Amino acid sequence: MPASTRADGAPRRSIWVPAVHVVEHTPLPPDQVLAAARDFFERRAELWPDVHLEHFEVHKLGDTYAEVTEGNPEPFGFIWERLRYDWSQPNRVTATVTASNIFRPGSTWEIRATCEAGGSRVEVLGIRHVKGVKGAIIGCIIRLGIGKQVVATHLRHFLATVAEAAR
Repeated sequence: MPASTRADGAPRRSIWVPAVHVVEHTPLPPDQVLAAARDFFERRAELWPDVHLEHFEVHKLGDTYAEVTEGNPEPFGFIWERLRYDWSQPNRVTATVTASNIFRPGSTWEIRATCEAGGSRVEVLGIRHVKGVKGAIIGCIIRLGIGKQVVATHLRHFLATVAEAAR
């Protein structure tokens, strides 16, 4: 297990490295949740509120990975990150920052989906190494708990959108 996570899989808390851990439950099966998390087409902007098509570019798409630039103009001006998404491990999609204007390379976010009675347990884990003034502001927001609220809202939106499409 990486040193950046606790035994329960949650990120270790550090005053210097903002971390977020959010858990939701859904009647959707894990494979449906993870298939949507691997959707790198225009639908991605519908699934994730912080992805804007005008700042979205797929550089490479393979069988178990994607290299993507995602960004949005809010709330503190344009924020972008180039990510390598990897889904070669079961029950998860992991995104690792390779370049960004506010996150250092190696920062990660991960979505996990595992079976539970009646559907799935879905977790988002984010470990964000920030840089610059804008990054420091975002880091403070994450550490104050506002980042967790935003991630939880985005995850609920993602799951509701996937569920609606399944109907």
